[in-house]
Amino acid sequence: MQRRTFLRLGAAGGAVAASGCLTSLVGDDGAENVVLGPPEDQLADSEDLAYPAYGQAFPDFSLPDPLAETTIDTTELEDQCLITTAFYTFCPAECVSLISTLAGLQAETIDRDLVDDVTFLAISFDPERDTPAKLRENAEIMRVDLEAGNWHYLLPEDVEEARAVVDEKLGIAFQKDSEVEGYEFSHNTLTFLSNPDDYVERTYTSERPDIDRMIGDIETVLSDWE
Repeated sequence: MQRRTFLRLGAAGGAVAASGCLTSLVGDDGAENVVLGPPEDQLADSEDLAYPAYGQAFPDFSLPDPLAETTIDTTELEDQCLITTAFYTFCPAECVSLISTLAGLQAETIDRDLVDDVTFLAISFDPERDTPAKLRENAEIMRVDLEAGNWHYLLPEDVEEARAVVDEKLGIAFQKDSEVEGYEFSHNTLTFLSNPDDYVERTYTSERPDIDRMIGDIETVLSDWE
């Protein structure tokens, strides 16, 4: 596993390589395996970041979706763009903005008939409290359309699995502020757009990423896909 300097919270993060078969797509800067050109707002070169970034392989993982009573394996999500993030339902601030924004993006994919082309993965890093009932409540509050079939709340089996996927693979660092009841997490906010061949096209670092920009990025990737 390649270790990188963590630019956000001062913690170490990692990347896990994923295999891909795409060879024909090249970004505007000559980067292989991507459609979009390099992002102007990326903090550093991709290899120097603690999380998967532009042009890099998106890590594989498999996690339960308790609401759909199934397990989502990213290696089996073929011919789709993935929108992936991590959060916890008890978050009082950043995660509210993040999930509500992504719910708005999901609504755009429904309106534009992209449900079969875009899948949303929202991973909890608080499996001790984020029960299936809390996840379903979050969907209702945030106006996530679970019936559309392209949104999955993923719940690791325990804290160790959450750490392995969310922190080590995705570089989304999180830490309990205390051990008392009602604790919160310090965490960074990242949302990944990966293309159908499992390479990162964009990593959005805002808790409220721009929906118009994101849907434009998604449509560009899909329209140019071979």
